[in-house]
Amino acid sequence: MKKFTNLRNSLFLIFLVSSVVLIVFFLPERVAYDRKGMEFSFLFDDMIDGKRVVLFDLSSRKDLPPEAEIVILKGEPLFWEPQELAEKLKGKWLGIVEFDPSYDFARKVALLKKDGLFFRVHTVKPEEIEKLNLDEEALFHRYKRAVLERSVEVLWIRDIDEKELLVQRLSSYFKGKVVPFPAPPESEPPFPKWIFLIPPILMITSLNPLLLSVVFVLPFSREWFVSLLFVSGTLAAYFVPKKKWLKVLSFLLLSISLSLSLSDLYHLNGILDFRGVKLSLVLLPGLLFLSGLWKNRRNWKKYLPLLFLAIPVGFYYLMRSGNSGWVLEVERKFRDWLESVLMVRPRFKEIVCYPFFWLEGFREYDFLRESFGSVALVSMFNTFCHVKTPLVVSIYRSALGLAIGYAVFLFLKVFLNRFLTSK
Repeated sequence: MKKFTNLRNSLFLIFLVSSVVLIVFFLPERVAYDRKGMEFSFLFDDMIDGKRVVLFDLSSRKDLPPEAEIVILKGEPLFWEPQELAEKLKGKWLGIVEFDPSYDFARKVALLKKDGLFFRVHTVKPEEIEKLNLDEEALFHRYKRAVLERSVEVLWIRDIDEKELLVQRLSSYFKGKVVPFPAPPESEPPFPKWIFLIPPILMITSLNPLLLSVVFVLPFSREWFVSLLFVSGTLAAYFVPKKKWLKVLSFLLLSISLSLSLSDLYHLNGILDFRGVKLSLVLLPGLLFLSGLWKNRRNWKKYLPLLFLAIPVGFYYLMRSGNSGWVLEVERKFRDWLESVLMVRPRFKEIVCYPFFWLEGFREYDFLRESFGSVALVSMFNTFCHVKTPLVVSIYRSALGLAIGYAVFLFLKVFLNRFLTSK
């Protein structure tokens, strides 16, 4: 048993050292490419002439004009197959509109084209502006977020009253980043991506060598192998180190390694996503919650209401992850205010859950505290799963969540100590 513990500690130490060395060596290069990748173009309605620049409706049987050089896809793909359209679009620029029914189809076309001639488009439709009652400030934050957090190449600003002011504000905010239409996608840094798989392999081996069985997925899918490797790594990053600050450090190093390992053209530009995002969000908190219930199974009736509560809370937690989660208007305004103050909004899950990660003394309910607190760590990991976000932005966002969450913990600790002492 002592030999196993020594081996585990040695592997964990090698994980820490190798992660730090690799990150220090290759992070500056990724940051330089991210900075260049934040260049973007403006697109206006009058630039779409139907000849050189075409807005192509996938729900129509109409064919592409032969003189088209830039094709922006929209609508449900009712009459086209990705391979068929990819052949027609080779050598032409492909526009991929975010949150449009054509989005997933267009990404498949970009993969099949294999020429790197694509760009992502963010726009806010006039009907959406009216429906959500979006003012100029809200629109500015929407477009700013598209560039700052997702490195979108083209901002399509419709013919609305706020058009000129938005262009002026965005050009001023991203000074020197506006380039002629269309802006190209972010280039792929030349460093070896496979080398960043070494730290998570060391990490999961230190927890349980059987976790290395994820390697059997590699011949079938590299994407799923990387996903399962790093998701397994989140378990090791939590259970192997005993000190809490080492758990946080392990998650941070693992998360940065993930982003660097997926620094290829298609992940950097949102054409491919990290698979297993939802799994990474629920695996560790769910495991801690269920193992806690199992240990207290003799008093299972006492915890039955918690189990029924966990189902809707978990569903809401998953639905709120990502860009498509629902947001109340008052929350949207608060988010915009936070962004105007901090540049990037910290994740609310981290602010709420970090205090539970640091707090102690919950006795038989400690597994609930531990499960809830672990949400902060997997939320940090989830931040880096979005590889299209500039890496410095992800690090800054995670640092904000950690700092604010720890400040809330200190406040709660003082408050609870005084409250309990007064009694």
